Amino acid sequence: MLKKSVITIGTFDGVHKGHQLLIQKTLSVAKKKKLRSVLIALEKPVKKVSGVLTTYQEKEDELKLFALEEIYVLKVPSDILRMSPNRFFDDFLINIFNVDTIICSFDFAFGKDRKGDIVWLTKKAKENNVTLQILNPLKVLSKQISSSYIRKLIELGNVKNVVNFLGRFYSFVGKPFRNQGLATKLGYPTVNLKVDKEKLLPKGVYLSTISNGDNIYASVTNIGVRATFNMGSKIVPETHILDFKGKWKKTLTKVTLLKKIRDEKRFNDINALKKQIAKDVEKATKFFCSKQSFLSDLAF
Repeated sequence: MLKKSVITIGTFDGVHKGHQLLIQKTLSVAKKKKLRSVLIALEKPVKKVSGVLTTYQEKEDELKLFALEEIYVLKVPSDILRMSPNRFFDDFLINIFNVDTIICSFDFAFGKDRKGDIVWLTKKAKENNVTLQILNPLKVLSKQISSSYIRKLIELGNVKNVVNFLGRFYSFVGKPFRNQGLATKLGYPTVNLKVDKEKLLPKGVYLSTISNGDNIYASVTNIGVRATFNMGSKIVPETHILDFKGKWKKTLTKVTLLKKIRDEKRFNDINALKKQIAKDVEKATKFFCSKQSFLSDLAF
C-alpha cells in the first residue's frame, strides 16, 4: 500500500512567504511522522485575475527549491477540480495519496464551487481519522500576505515593497525578439522580450537587472505600449543594459524589477523622449554605483 502522506493544497501563485510557511510546515510534519511530503498545486488561479505572479514554469521552478517528495499539478480546468468535496476527499486525497495529515490556511476551500470549506473539512477529516492543521494568516508590516494583495502592489508599480511579502524581487522571463530597432536609433538599444500572456506586467519604467543565465547586468526596463511611437495596445517589456556591448543571446532571459522610477508617458517628439531616457539611465547608473555588491547577491 502507498505510504501515507502529509499534504498541502493550493494555487500557490507567487509562492510567497505565506505559501512558504505552509510548505515548511508540511515538510516538518512529514519528517516528524516519517511520511511522504506532498504538495498539490493548481496550475493557475481558478478565478480570472489581472495576471499571474508566477507562470506554470516559474511556479514549478520555485516549488522545486523545497525538498518535497512529490509535487502534483492540477490543470485548470480539470475533472478533478469539478469533483464534489466528498469525491475529492475520498477518491483523490485518500485513494490516490493515502492522506494522513492536511496542512492548510484558514481560508482554504476545495471541490466544486469551493463547497469544501474549513468547517466542512474539519468534520470530514475527523470522520476519516485524518489530522487537519490550519495555519493562521501570516502578516508583514501589519498586512496579511496574499497573492491578491501582492498583485495589487505590483499593479501600482510598488515592486520595491513586494519583496517583503514575496520573499524575493518580482521578475519575469521571456524570449528575446527583434523589433523595429527604434531604441537603437535613439542610442539606447534594448532587449525586447516575449513574455507569457498570462504573466502580470506592471506598466512603467524600472531599475532592473537582466540575465540570460551566464551573467547579471544592471539595467533600466520600460514596460508599456511605446506610446510615443503609437505602437498599439500590446504591452512589451524593453530593457536597456548599462555599459553593455555586443549582441544579447536569443535564449531565455530573466528581468528582475527593483524599483519604479516613473510612469510610462507619451512625449511630444523624439528628442524629448531621448532626453528622458538619458535621465533614466543616469538615475540607474547612480543607483547601481551606490550598491557595488548588489548584482553579485542576485542569482538567475
